[in-house]
Amino acid sequence: MTRLPLSALLLLALALPVAHAQDAAPSGDGQTAPTRYEGVTPEAGSPPAERRVRRSRNRLLTWPGFESRPNGASRFFVQLSREVQFTTRASQGRFEVLLAGTRTHLRNTRRPLETRFFNTPVIRAKVERRGRHNLALVFELRAAVTPRVYTQPGPGGYTFLFVDFPEG
Repeated sequence: MTRLPLSALLLLALALPVAHAQDAAPSGDGQTAPTRYEGVTPEAGSPPAERRVRRSRNRLLTWPGFESRPNGASRFFVQLSREVQFTTRASQGRFEVLLAGTRTHLRNTRRPLETRFFNTPVIRAKVERRGRHNLALVFELRAAVTPRVYTQPGPGGYTFLFVDFPEG
């Protein structure tokens, strides 16, 4: 019998579907689609899947997220391994939040959040590298708005950076 290293088991566990049978609903094509979000939320304070995040000396962006708010507003957030200094920059059709001394250890955290189908002034949000040790949250806008940007401590020593946009 071959024993797999712990890192291989973790990768295998991450590759398994997140939805459980009772948390899934059939879609129009006969496939089963999850009905409940299982990722990180600021309210639940779910830790990221990788244990090495807490051991890293680097400040890491561990999870990007989006929430549609009940009043028609929208919130983008990122979970960070530690507190971060940030600056903002606005230009025609874009808003950026620059995170100094922050890296990302997973390629998946740089995938764009497509929000063009939601009632939000943001078409798309993405995480971009800026040099070797900095990141930028880049928002492509369909309307000229100024969001509220702030940080808040989260459970387990993590920090959340929030970017709240007004109604779409």
